[in-house]
Amino acid sequence: MQIHRIYTNQRGDSVVEIREVPLFEKQGSVGRPMSDRFTVEEMFFRETPQGHVQDFHNAPRRQLIFITSGILELETSEGKRTICKPGDLLFTEDFEGRGHITRSLRDIRGFVHIVVPDSFEITDWPLIN
Repeated sequence: MQIHRIYTNQRGDSVVEIREVPLFEKQGSVGRPMSDRFTVEEMFFRETPQGHVQDFHNAPRRQLIFITSGILELETSEGKRTICKPGDLLFTEDFEGRGHITRSLRDIRGFVHIVVPDSFEITDWPLIN
């Protein structure tokens, strides 16, 4: 399972990297690996119409975002574009710097937002790119 992490680098640019969620076989769950358990603060749902563009902005909070429908394009302040589809998972924490652009490319974009505490940290998870 992979997660797209959006963060601010030392130059103030937003960057997208992909991390692997560590999964383990727990006792009694042979063939069904799972991650550690994490505390969350709150959850909400959102929809964004096709064609919606949110120009450069920063993440408003540390949150996991599950994409449930539509196609999302993320553009970093360096110009790198990433396509996210239903089933993809994002972790946003680019609070400072130039921010990123989001575009709803196709269909209504559905999200589940899960706000996480400062103790939620993924930088030691395996880096994919």
